[in-house]
Amino acid sequence: MNKIICKVTQSTQVLIKAKGDNIDLNQPLYAVNWFSTKRAWMYNLYNFLASKSLKKIGGKAFFKGEIMRTILDENNSIRDLILIVRYPNGSSFKMLLENTYFKIISVFRLFSVKDFTFGFTHQLIESRSNLRDKLFYVVHHFKTTDSSIYQKFEDLLSSGVQVKYAGKMAAGLYSQQENKKEKEIPCIMDGVLLFEAKSEAVILDWINQKEYQAIINTLESSFIGTVKRTL
Repeated sequence: MNKIICKVTQSTQVLIKAKGDNIDLNQPLYAVNWFSTKRAWMYNLYNFLASKSLKKIGGKAFFKGEIMRTILDENNSIRDLILIVRYPNGSSFKMLLENTYFKIISVFRLFSVKDFTFGFTHQLIESRSNLRDKLFYVVHHFKTTDSSIYQKFEDLLSSGVQVKYAGKMAAGLYSQQENKKEKEIPCIMDGVLLFEAKSEAVILDWINQKEYQAIINTLESSFIGTVKRTL
């Protein structure tokens, strides 16, 4: 299955469309929300209200954090927040969107966010991190058509720096009004990496190593920033 249609209103539908014929939307999907807020209190209220609906369909907030410091921004893509949500599959996301209660509370999200970008990813690197306690995080999202890039990043991992999440864009989200062309919800990345370490100095030194910088130079564009985890 590489396309799912969600009926949101009488005249509006939302489509989940796979990025390739070999992508199966029945597999777990990690939605990467990359955005800023206009009214933080309202967005926090939305998160609280939406949490029960998310749990009912088997979803889970995997990671949420505030972007604290920009290290590299090659395409003017800085935002305030990153939120990664795990869904069992595309059909569970459809159930969420078609739920009446969720549609009502989604008004809070619409009025509280700005510069919203969204995409579904498949997890490519299983986290084997044994790091605990207070950790420091860096997010790196990028544009590239090179599918081998994830292995190159994984080969650089050390005992001091581990992967929290690594995902490749698998599907986009589209809205369509009756008798009109579909419009894609903006997605500004092909892949995303979330690294963790016990100290900020360790993780920044690791990113600044010449081998990591050499990989960056092969990408079309990158955003790298430090993240304060909030969930």
